[in-house]
Amino acid sequence: MSPGTSTSRIWTIVRRISRQIRRDRRTLGLMLVAPLLVTFIYAIMFTGTVANVPTAIFVNDQAWGTTLGGTITSELEGNENVTVIHRSLTTAFLDFGTSVQAVLLLPAGLTLGLLKSTNTSIELYVNVTTWPQANYIISTIGNATSNALTQFLGRTGLTVDRNVTVLVPALPPAGSLSFNLSLVDEDVGFPVAIGEVVQASLSTNGNVSLVLCHSREEVIDSVRSETSTVGVYLPENFTSLLLTGGKPTVEIFVNGIETTEVGTVLAAVQEALADAAKSVLDRGTDVSITYVYGAAGMSMIELAGPSVIGFFALFFGFIISGVFFLRERQQGTLERMRASPLSDLDVVIGYVIAFIGVSLVQTTMITLVIVYYSPSILSAMGMLVLPILLLVVASVTLAIAVSYRMKTELQVVQMIPIYVVPQIFLSGIFFPLSMLPSYLAFLPYVFPLTYYVMAVKGVVFFGATLLDIVIPIIALSLYAVLGVGLAVAHRPES
Repeated sequence: MSPGTSTSRIWTIVRRISRQIRRDRRTLGLMLVAPLLVTFIYAIMFTGTVANVPTAIFVNDQAWGTTLGGTITSELEGNENVTVIHRSLTTAFLDFGTSVQAVLLLPAGLTLGLLKSTNTSIELYVNVTTWPQANYIISTIGNATSNALTQFLGRTGLTVDRNVTVLVPALPPAGSLSFNLSLVDEDVGFPVAIGEVVQASLSTNGNVSLVLCHSREEVIDSVRSETSTVGVYLPENFTSLLLTGGKPTVEIFVNGIETTEVGTVLAAVQEALADAAKSVLDRGTDVSITYVYGAAGMSMIELAGPSVIGFFALFFGFIISGVFFLRERQQGTLERMRASPLSDLDVVIGYVIAFIGVSLVQTTMITLVIVYYSPSILSAMGMLVLPILLLVVASVTLAIAVSYRMKTELQVVQMIPIYVVPQIFLSGIFFPLSMLPSYLAFLPYVFPLTYYVMAVKGVVFFGATLLDIVIPIIALSLYAVLGVGLAVAHRPES
């Protein structure tokens, strides 16, 4: 018969466990450090923002050289009944009322005002003898401005402020109604290329780091070579199409694998285009997106699946190898091996080979599931064998090295939040490394999974060859050698 519950006995158990934890400084340290480390990394990655995404850009856009004032002038000069005398504002009214019958003033903001649909007008001064002659001049100027506006913007509606002086309201004298026109054209048109406004706006955006290119092909090559994540090309007629009512197309080339960074840049480009167009016409633009790598609508398993294979291989390889090896020590198996002719290196290599076999079986099962849901990666699996194998070797050997220095299974398990979990945040599987603050930019490259992700993305998505991923392969190899070295360097404790 079991005794009843006793508060004092329960409290005794609590005190005993507390003392045991306090005495085990390694466990106590892991208990405090592990949650702080994981929470800190979690907070950084989920509160951080993508910044300085490399973006290739080439603005081929040209300022619009045509002005409404110039078009009106051409219309009037083409009328055989009008003699156009070009003058400045200070000399515009010279001989007005004698040899000059009319003065036409075209203001500096004529074109820009019409483009922005603001109240814009031109000034016409007439000083003639008869009303029929005055009406003829007014009609001629009106037709010229109407034709010019239709030719220029495809619409009419320009206001002409008239100031007419008629000396004798009578029939016109016999002969021609030709007249001399003093013309002052100060219209500056639209001297700025809107594409340059877009580029200037992007250059001040902290989320974008512009890589200036000199051709459309160079923009594409920059994305293809992974120098840039996004490429932007503005065509030569961008400004002219936008100003004349058309919808120019902005070509954007993206690395569709880096979805977070691409989304950030696309938002910045859209904002820059909207601000530039709105500042002029309150019109939009068409954006053509070309996927240099990846495709629109790729699922998360297609994007992250190949990298997740490595994470699971690292996770299970580390935890199973570490716990099993620790049990071998606790049960005295390693001590009995030391009494045999086996060296520490023989022991480590034997365990490593066995654990690698187990990890490879697990990794194969994981890979089959990923391939089932994302069959597109099957063609690249042959190239993934070496990175996966090196990552498994690194995980197993490092686990053995760690378990040599641990006293309990709890301590091995507590290495998961310190060593394994941070890698899911810092390897680039789900979060771009650009989200890290500059003082932590080095941290991802401390972990082997980062190099595996670099290699697997290059192979699966970018068509990389073994030569292209030689740096990640070397790094993974060094981790494997490091694990073996650390394991052999420390003889197992009794």
